[in-house]
Amino acid sequence: MLFKYFVEFDDDGEIKKLYKSKEECKGCKEYIVKLMLIDRKWEKAEQESDKFNKDVDKLLSNAKKFDTELNKVLKGLRRIKWL
Repeated sequence: MLFKYFVEFDDDGEIKKLYKSKEECKGCKEYIVKLMLIDRKWEKAEQESDKFNKDVDKLLSNAKKFDTELNKVLKGLRRIKWL
């Protein structure tokens, strides 16, 4: 949704007040304001997805380490001469 407002700013550059008409605010500049709905459920889903991807990466890394260690043990067992 797009709206036309006259905006008054404070000394820090933050929005102090919004006005619908020029008569209400002397010396304000006219701006177009776009309002977008924030869907918090989607943000939470993205966060959970990112966490899941990190956990999968960690699992793959640990599996690779386990495979390397297992191969070392098997190689050592092959060198042992059984009676």
